Amino acid sequence: MTTSIVIAFIVMGFILLIIEIFFVPGFSVPGIVGLAMIGYGIFKAEAAYGPAGAFITIAVSAIAAVVLIITSLKSRTVKSLGLAYNEKEAKAVDDYSFLIGKEGVAHTKLRPSGTAMINNKRYDVVTDGEYIESNSPIMVRAVEGTRIIVAAIDKH
Repeated sequence: MTTSIVIAFIVMGFILLIIEIFFVPGFSVPGIVGLAMIGYGIFKAEAAYGPAGAFITIAVSAIAAVVLIITSLKSRTVKSLGLAYNEKEAKAVDDYSFLIGKEGVAHTKLRPSGTAMINNKRYDVVTDGEYIESNSPIMVRAVEGTRIIVAAIDKH
């Protein structure tokens, strides 16, 4: 009778941990109750069978946990939770150096960042700290990686 109670508590604890992992975000009630049930099952095994019973219960529970983890990592459910990434499909960072010296128009207010239309294409741009009103003429002064630095053009 005691053996079946120990097994029931540990199995229910693992079921609650599975519910926690797959259906509940974060660590909350099912996870805490599941761990408590596993702990209580180990306590009942120790009370009924002594330290050897507790050790065997812990060992079997650990083996079951490892098997559960390996099985769940191979499942389609876990694979669908992550992002698929393939290095062959990775692209290099865009090179905007061809824009240096090009003129355009501030599409939004640049305070100091915003968007600009250069060669009939919209780009995210920044200034060197100056504020530029929208529809003002601008010129690309520099490019640092994907950062396009512009300045206002005085058209007088």
